[in-house]
Amino acid sequence: MANIEGMQSKYIGVLKMEDAQKHLTPAQQWDLIGIFETIDAGRQAEGKPAASNNIYLVINTDEPYADEVIEIMKRHGHWG
Repeated sequence: MANIEGMQSKYIGVLKMEDAQKHLTPAQQWDLIGIFETIDAGRQAEGKPAASNNIYLVINTDEPYADEVIEIMKRHGHWG
């Protein structure tokens, strides 16, 4: 596992779309979509772009290259 010392949690979590489709009822899926839409509306009201416009790279800490990615993030001031 990667050395995640100093990492701060900035996000609630990451959901795999396949898991959401597999394990949530259709009503729960719609509730989740509604939550994201509410957050987007709130951000836009604050003059920020919608969060749904963001695209993220997700790195699992058990990947053999995770420490290399962490070092790159640190060099660019995106760690902690």
